[in-house]
Amino acid sequence: MEIVEFTENYITEARRLAAENYEEERAHVPTLPGINEIPMERELTANGLGTAAVEHGRLLGFWGCVGPWEREYGSLASGVFTPIHAHGAVQEGRAELYRRMYQALADKLVRRGIAYHSISVYAHDNQALSGLFTYGFGMRCVDAVRDMKEVPVPGGTAGTVVFRESGQTDFPEIRKLRAGLGRHLGESPCFIMMDEDSIANWQQRKESGGVRMFTAWNGKEPVAYLEITDEGENFVTGGREVQNVCGAYCMPQYRGRGIMQMLVNYVMGVLQAEGYTKLGVDYESINPTAWGFWNKYFEAYTYSLTRRIVESACREGFQGPVS
Repeated sequence: MEIVEFTENYITEARRLAAENYEEERAHVPTLPGINEIPMERELTANGLGTAAVEHGRLLGFWGCVGPWEREYGSLASGVFTPIHAHGAVQEGRAELYRRMYQALADKLVRRGIAYHSISVYAHDNQALSGLFTYGFGMRCVDAVRDMKEVPVPGGTAGTVVFRESGQTDFPEIRKLRAGLGRHLGESPCFIMMDEDSIANWQQRKESGGVRMFTAWNGKEPVAYLEITDEGENFVTGGREVQNVCGAYCMPQYRGRGIMQMLVNYVMGVLQAEGYTKLGVDYESINPTAWGFWNKYFEAYTYSLTRRIVESACREGFQGPVS
């Protein structure tokens, strides 16, 4: 076996491998929709940042990247990301394939000054996860899905809280909920930091369109919200039968009363009447509130992993340690 550059010549075989890996995950998570074709953009080979494992002309595995971007995850480092359709491998010896491909890929990335390496892996692909964990990756984000069956509601009834889909007239009142989410994400152990200007810009982007807003109200006060969009963070989320949660928050004093569960059920009732059959969500595993809620009611099908290389290794002309 040899590790070579991932080029356009391997696209057809790579798409087949990616489709096989997706069907493996569907066997564990039957709620996932069927996919006619896996996307495979030219960027995965055109940027020269991919690797492939080949034996006797047969593609055993591939690993492409999108990017690089500066200030990845708000840091001072540049980074790349590999979505779930941008990598794959045969089952036999998969953990070692990922280790070998990453060793070659990481060398290439570090020589380009790219210190943040991120990849989304199927949640039940224990071989790939094992290979990546042993080489320093840790979990950061999760994609999960469920059908439109109601989630159980603890804590009794909603009391005076009512639920509705909100429009622009509600935006001024809802902004404090989004600001609350922004501040929450900056707390330990999440540390996704946003200053007030960043939160204001984020508010503007959300209010400019493309997102449906559902809210829970206690009188004239919004106490929880949930945002829905057509597409999420991977190719699965763009299916015709799928809608996706792209933001949610409940005021701390209203937690533990089943309000967010009831809001999710309200949203699913609306979406189901419109013909949708699946609801997806992506959330940070490093956010304990999100992990505790979504992990309880939705089934994970991807984990996004990251590795941060020390910047001293990313200097120009780096040749590795002297042996």
